Amino acid sequence: MENKFSKAALVHSKGFKPIERDILSIRLVDGQTYTKIEATKIIKEFKGGI
Repeated sequence: MENKFSKAALVHSKGFKPIERDILSIRLVDGQTYTKIEATKIIKEFKGGI
């Protein structure tokens, strides 16, 4: 089972580019947890609309 992280942890993660962290800060919900795979999927879906 993959680890889950809070919105704050992912938004401050060095594992994402600054623009990706900005996307996560907009798209993720406070109080929920996400895997890195889920976060990456959210970023890809957001970029697909650009």
